[in-house]
Amino acid sequence: MDSDDLRDFYAESAHRWKVANREFQKRTHGWHFTLAPEAHEWAQAHVASDRWHSSGTTLIELADAAGMILKPEPGRIAAAYSHRDSRTETTTEEGFGFWPTAAEALVVHAGHAIPLAALEPPATRGDGTAPLALLQLVVDSFATVSVFSDPPGARRG
Repeated sequence: MDSDDLRDFYAESAHRWKVANREFQKRTHGWHFTLAPEAHEWAQAHVASDRWHSSGTTLIELADAAGMILKPEPGRIAAAYSHRDSRTETTTEEGFGFWPTAAEALVVHAGHAIPLAALEPPATRGDGTAPLALLQLVVDSFATVSVFSDPPGARRG
């Protein structure tokens, strides 16, 4: 990147941050996330399917697409950030974000990340308890939220 490109990137980043902050402040509905009443049945069906060994991140995205996570407004939930061990640089936790459909730049980050061990599928099929517990962990991680913005050029889905 040359200096003009870098200057433009930082200017666009600052603009998107202002837009995201404004979009966040305009929303007065609160950031409440819960599980759908039928989430237990969905988890049961998930463990009976061939998607049993999907990663926890994939499980969350599948559950969200199926409407099992009730959000404060239309949008999608997906992995958004991670934490790394300071010595090894190995990822230790994954955090989720919420991309509201009616937002230009806003991404709402969950207040805390989920340990990678909790995102791994259990070695054996169960009764749906493990997927349901993971869904609850993600919902709980949104008990507090932070405003972030998509970087310039990010694709929203």
